[in-house]
Amino acid sequence: MAAADLRLPYNSIGSTLLCFLFLTISCAFTICVSPVSARRHPPEGPDSFTFYIHNRVYNPAVNNSVFDSVYSAGPFNFSQPNPYSFGGRSTFEDPITADPSPESEPIGVAQGFWIMTSQRELVLMHVFTATVTSWPYTGTVSIMGQITEAASTRTLTVIGGTGDFLAARGYAVNKVVTMDRTAPANWTLSFDLDLYY
Repeated sequence: MAAADLRLPYNSIGSTLLCFLFLTISCAFTICVSPVSARRHPPEGPDSFTFYIHNRVYNPAVNNSVFDSVYSAGPFNFSQPNPYSFGGRSTFEDPITADPSPESEPIGVAQGFWIMTSQRELVLMHVFTATVTSWPYTGTVSIMGQITEAASTRTLTVIGGTGDFLAARGYAVNKVVTMDRTAPANWTLSFDLDLYY
């Protein structure tokens, strides 16, 4: 009887330690897993989305009461010819629409920049955010990638989003819809997005 009484505290301590260990592991699992689950965006955003960017380039030689981008060509420090405007850059704030007509009601704005990044052909590094304010879905989509001007189809990367596009990833297929180089130059680009969350 006395031996049994002596063993009882050790059994109680073992059970207590086992319960404490179980609770510790459970809490650690909850702390580690819950924030990830909370950040996971439910698939509420669109899995595809097409919009059009309309750009008018600032040119001081013509009437520029309305323009969407400012092009800066340098200054360059080249002793050799620079036929592809290597290092040239532009900042833009272009209206975006749901169809190709520049007269369409804007559904938002695209803001970003591009830089000429090749000395051998016309290549632009394009970085911008499309802010959608008037559409069944609203929010921002951030896009970046390389555009080779001679290519009929270009593919850029969707690197994130906010609002209904929160945590969006995917790709954007870009095409030239219209281009008019007459000053002030203007063009319309399409972006067909495939998105996942």
